[in-house]
Amino acid sequence: MLDRPPVEGLSRTSGALVVPGQERRRALVACAALALVLHAAFIGHVAGLVPGSIEAAVAPMSIRTLPDALPADAPMEAPAAGEPDVKPPEPAPQAGLARRPREPMPTSRFGKSFGSEIASANSSNASVGSNTTLPSNASAGSDTTMASDPAAAASADAPTVAATADAPASAAAEVGAAPPAAAARGAAGVRPPLLAAGEEPPPVYRTQLPPSVTLHYEVRRGFLRGVGRIRWQASGERYRLALEAHVGGLMLLTQTSEGGIDANGLAPDRFLDQRARRSAQAANFRRDDGRITFSGASVEWPLLAGSQDRLSWMIQLAAIAAAEPERLVDGGRIMMVVVGARGDASVWTFRCAGAEAIETVRATVHAVKLVREGRSAYDTSAEIWLDPERWYLPAHATLRNGSGASGYDLLLERIEPD
Repeated sequence: MLDRPPVEGLSRTSGALVVPGQERRRALVACAALALVLHAAFIGHVAGLVPGSIEAAVAPMSIRTLPDALPADAPMEAPAAGEPDVKPPEPAPQAGLARRPREPMPTSRFGKSFGSEIASANSSNASVGSNTTLPSNASAGSDTTMASDPAAAASADAPTVAATADAPASAAAEVGAAPPAAAARGAAGVRPPLLAAGEEPPPVYRTQLPPSVTLHYEVRRGFLRGVGRIRWQASGERYRLALEAHVGGLMLLTQTSEGGIDANGLAPDRFLDQRARRSAQAANFRRDDGRITFSGASVEWPLLAGSQDRLSWMIQLAAIAAAEPERLVDGGRIMMVVVGARGDASVWTFRCAGAEAIETVRATVHAVKLVREGRSAYDTSAEIWLDPERWYLPAHATLRNGSGASGYDLLLERIEPD
């Protein structure tokens, strides 16, 4: 007899009525129960859940300690075979051994800790002995004639003058050792001395001062043009010198120099310097006790014979050339101390570069050119053309900072008697 296919919904064996899908659900439930049993047995075996098996399931762990500090080239001991490489806790400091301090977290360059570290470092170097020798490149960028802003001008020549113990050091060194009792120190570093060890002070010269006049100049600063005026007045044993310069309708600088006239020429008493968008500063030549002090900077320099300020040097140079024209030969040199109003001072050496015809605003002038020889790359560079036909007064003058990026030119327009 042929088998007939089972009727849908009836069990093949028992013939009982089965709801469609019920048999499949029973099979799934049975499989799930079996999986749970096997899984629990596996976990119990591996994790040591069976009573009495905890000690056997967990491997013992050993901890090794390291010394507080090791040499940089010391080899590290490798862990034993099967021993986990675990970072040990920091051991307590042992007696007689100093713990190396933890390095502070770095901060941004504008953070408080950055500034405090600089202040601390500077204060630790704030003093120097009176016979200390300093390198010529102790600091950079301090000999700046004009600011990088076209409307601003900053006067700061690299100081080379020996100062007293109250001096802050914000400018660069040019030469070596300080004479006794003439060390310069301050919160920003160390100012170097004026003269190197064994170096003689600059010589003094005979002078022949020009008559009182007013010199009118065209002022040039890059592509900008302006006007300037130097008013020179001499009466008896006193003088007054004033410079005003405007560029692009803005005040570039105003300088005044006042003092006496002695056997060495000009003897400044006070120099005032007012720059664009900056407060006025003054240098005081205290001839009663042989010191140069400043209104802004807490620094002092010794007052050497023939010392000039940042304005009077032009008239002093003309007076020396008029009295001793034999010095105006190729390679000839004239030296003097030049002092700014912001605590800077240095020896300026002018080397004669020969005769040169130059074009001024209105005429051609057969002038004698002198160039300042700097002692470092950061010194102010100066070129000046003296007119022998007009008392050796400057027909053209150029000053640049150490990088040459800023400065100004004075180009003579006319001279008027005062």
